[in-house]
Amino acid sequence: MPKVSFLIPASPTRGFFSQIAAFNTALDRLTWSHWQPSILVCMGGQLDTSAYEEWQPYLRDVTIIFAPRSDSEKILFYYAQIDGLFRWAPLDADVLVRMDADTLPVGDLEDVLDHVVETTSIAGVMAHFGFPVRPGMFASHETWRQMADGLISGPLDFRYSYSLMEANAPEEIRTAPFYLNDGAVFFPRSLFRKFAERYLNLRPRLMERLADPYYSGQIALSLAVAEMRARTCALPMRYNFPNDVVATRKFPEELESVKIFHYLRTDQFDRQLIFTDGSHYQSFLNAPLTGVNKVFQENVRRIIGPEFPFSAPSQGDSFPLDAARNACG
Repeated sequence: MPKVSFLIPASPTRGFFSQIAAFNTALDRLTWSHWQPSILVCMGGQLDTSAYEEWQPYLRDVTIIFAPRSDSEKILFYYAQIDGLFRWAPLDADVLVRMDADTLPVGDLEDVLDHVVETTSIAGVMAHFGFPVRPGMFASHETWRQMADGLISGPLDFRYSYSLMEANAPEEIRTAPFYLNDGAVFFPRSLFRKFAERYLNLRPRLMERLADPYYSGQIALSLAVAEMRARTCALPMRYNFPNDVVATRKFPEELESVKIFHYLRTDQFDRQLIFTDGSHYQSFLNAPLTGVNKVFQENVRRIIGPEFPFSAPSQGDSFPLDAARNACG
């Protein structure tokens, strides 16, 4: 049976532990007919010990590793976590899926896993907009070329469009290379190591070129894929649907068949709190949400349950924080 490993970066806090427990619960309740799923979490930053002890009973089948503290101190702390995933991903997974913690799988994923293997493609949903170059302005073709200059060989291919950019926007800022929202990116094993090597080389070198270094990871992904000349697949929005009103307006048919929700917007609820305890969970389920947030709420109730599933932690053996180190490359 082929294996899929979901790779999630996180900080070792109560909010992130609760999100990963919810992700793990949702993954377990999906139908898996011919794929075997697992989760690898790489954490960076200061460990909240009490939060870990509270949540470890629900994370026993999740592999957790910690980025070295020196990495967290040298670079933006969240890139210690993300880079760690590409360094220590399991060697035996047939597909590796780089996910954000604020995502929730709610539908069958085996079709896209099969496609990634059969076509040897790197797949994901296009980013919503171009990376910012200054307030209110997005990357143009020329900005992309400046990012790539001296880092990769060969031209960039601007045959894709940002997913939430309006169709009447100028082509110079509407079209892009294969630039994904990295909330959910699918890699076949045959391309992953080659990709990871290039990504880890490119990402730190991009940071000084950007107005906001936060976007260096997504840009490095694009440049690494371009340098590899890898086959790519821009997935429909259902595979990384954001709780965003523009996405709802542009893709109503995708909202009817969501496979992965990306609950990154915080205007109607706090993503770091909804799974932390029974009170916050019930407040979320009972909130008068609208639009995509209401659909997300309904799916949480369906797949996680109408009652808070993490309210009675059991006392068991402690979970090894570095259980994966010997199994990772």
